[in-house]
Amino acid sequence: MAQFLRLESSLWQTTTLLLSDGGESVAVDPGVTPEEIENVRRRAEELGAPVRTVLATHSHFDHVCGIGAFPEAQAVMGESTAARLSDGSAARGLAEAAAELDLQWAGELRCDRALAVGRAHRIGPFGAETLALAGHSTCGVGFRFRSLGLLVLGDHVSAAEFPFVYESTAAYRSTLAGLIDLLRNDPPETVASGHGPLLDAAQALAIAEADLDYLHRLRAAVAEALPGGRDAAFAAGLAVEPPRPAWPEFHDESQRGNVEAQLAELREA
Repeated sequence: MAQFLRLESSLWQTTTLLLSDGGESVAVDPGVTPEEIENVRRRAEELGAPVRTVLATHSHFDHVCGIGAFPEAQAVMGESTAARLSDGSAARGLAEAAAELDLQWAGELRCDRALAVGRAHRIGPFGAETLALAGHSTCGVGFRFRSLGLLVLGDHVSAAEFPFVYESTAAYRSTLAGLIDLLRNDPPETVASGHGPLLDAAQALAIAEADLDYLHRLRAAVAEALPGGRDAAFAAGLAVEPPRPAWPEFHDESQRGNVEAQLAELREA
């Protein structure tokens, strides 16, 4: 019987999903600590469905650090995520996190199968539709498993954090607009974000709308103040309240990062 369960990391409420059917499991973003990764393996074996596929939503370390612990499984991800592994940037991020958090992960990062995004694919025992999720990273991919009623959104639409813009506020706004349309017109039963609890479609829609409103307000504030100079525009952007708090160690830094990203998109080169 097809089923899924969510496992939560002790770090930042990071989500791991275990999708099981037909005696095998797909582990989505398995992590973060070595003990948590081993627990993913143990839970799958308890279900009588060992992990045969590891699926990554994007290349940030807390979503790929578990790949090396499953050498017997096929490592699957979108083509843009695979490119971040190939060019070494994902490994550099993993090494920096290992030093900062004093953690060591088994094995090495790898991609065994890169998926073209915007198409449906067979992932383990499941059919999945893929969609590009730009804004938080350059390589985010969403996965819709219709047989499970599940939409997996990586680090977008989270009840535990506000938008962290590491790529582009314009791209993030576009992603949210598309997700809002999907949640209104073709809602799944369950939405899984990379951080925070599972959501129903109505909860996810409310979060996506609040996140998009925040990014629109951020752009408007920075654009209005920009004729007065960079410092004035930065202060105006910083005064725009995010829709919800994030973890204390990230809140202020991420808010400043969002303002810097917005400034970079509006200031002439």
